[in-house]
Amino acid sequence: MTQNEPLDDTLPIPGPASQEIGANNPPSAIKMARDQWKAINVFLTDHPAIVGEDDARQAKLFLDRGMAALADLEAARKAEADPPYNLWTAINARFKPAREAIEKLVGTKPAGLLRQRLTDYALAEEARRLAEAAEARRVAEEAERIAREAEAREKEALDNAAVGEVVDVGAATQEADAAFDAFKAADRQADRAERDSHIRIGGGFTRAAGLRNKSVYEVVDAAKALAAVGCTDKIRDAILSAARDYERLHGKVPDGVTKTMERSL
Repeated sequence: MTQNEPLDDTLPIPGPASQEIGANNPPSAIKMARDQWKAINVFLTDHPAIVGEDDARQAKLFLDRGMAALADLEAARKAEADPPYNLWTAINARFKPAREAIEKLVGTKPAGLLRQRLTDYALAEEARRLAEAAEARRVAEEAERIAREAEAREKEALDNAAVGEVVDVGAATQEADAAFDAFKAADRQADRAERDSHIRIGGGFTRAAGLRNKSVYEVVDAAKALAAVGCTDKIRDAILSAARDYERLHGKVPDGVTKTMERSL
């Protein structure tokens, strides 16, 4: 029984290097690595532990072959990957100055100059409209209060007339109707002001731009955050990276991090 699942012999080896032994091309680095993997796996299966110098010398031979296979794989990979990667890098370098120049004006992270000025305008305009909407709502609420008082006086006039008191019911009703008309008009005006407080900047040739809420995270207490989140793999790797930088600067690892030496081949 082998230590791991065997590599799939049926996987195609891409490109001209996919020719097997017997064809015009030599076996590919992938094919040779697959063969080395099988041989090493058989040795591991037959030797659950290294005991004696003979086993160690044989294991060292397999180790060297495996490392050579890794080197061959990396060389073959670089031979195929480097030309398109270098072309990709050159293309990016050619476009980068123009992209960065435009991003400084209209980008989002950080906000470009033009975008920031539009944002400043939109925030100021929103504040102005919100203040107008708040005032319109205050006027509407005052108009409602006046209308309710007029309604109460109308009801009182009707009640008094019902018991024979001489009152001008028509005037009270007319006053209440006028007050409610004024309240309804003020309420509609307040509704429009609240709807209009949402900033939409038109123009251009894309959809209108508007303010939107974006989550902005900031570490205010790293210790509390770490206690809540826990030391995840990402956080652990970041801490160890920072610890190595700290050691290079101060000659020692920071508190909370230990450094040990391991002996291995």
